[in-house]
Amino acid sequence: MVTRERCRGRGAGAAAGTPPGPGSSSSGLDTFPGIKKPRDPPSVRGSAEGGGFVSILFALEAKRVIKTIQWTTGNNFTVERGRQQIEELISTWDIHESWLHHSEFLEEEELKDSKRYHYRACWGIPTRRKPIPRATASVYFVIVISKLKPDTSPVEVFFRLESSRLIRRPEECQFREKWLQDIIENKIILIERLSSQ
Repeated sequence: MVTRERCRGRGAGAAAGTPPGPGSSSSGLDTFPGIKKPRDPPSVRGSAEGGGFVSILFALEAKRVIKTIQWTTGNNFTVERGRQQIEELISTWDIHESWLHHSEFLEEEELKDSKRYHYRACWGIPTRRKPIPRATASVYFVIVISKLKPDTSPVEVFFRLESSRLIRRPEECQFREKWLQDIIENKIILIERLSSQ
């Protein structure tokens, strides 16, 4: 299954497809500790800074085709099935084979209107000289089962990078290898600064 990418800065409530409000969304994602709703990017039409370049950039983003998977339903969900589907999703990402990762289940969270299952995929590039990478990059996933929808409805899936508060939906935003590279490069810079002190 493929969809057109709509990789935009959206808050937790918007990502869940519910209007923002004072309370939590139906999926409970507004209650992420420390995660604030990011502002939407400025309109291309109203942007005087980027001009034609911004318009071209947004046009290219709109044409990017992303791969998605068929998510399991709430009544068929298990913790292990969730991890397997995250691995299935990761297999659709365009990431160089030098990157290795492992995924793990972290915790289950019970909310009034949903259940949330938290996972993490930890990435690194081991080499012969350094089989243990100097730094790793983590991607955090949340699988949400709504208590307000029929149990035959597909689960909702969200992810975020360890260095970001932005919550993304995999069917709306193609994962980029550069995100992992940026996290690791920033960590290595910090390590080198601390070791030089």
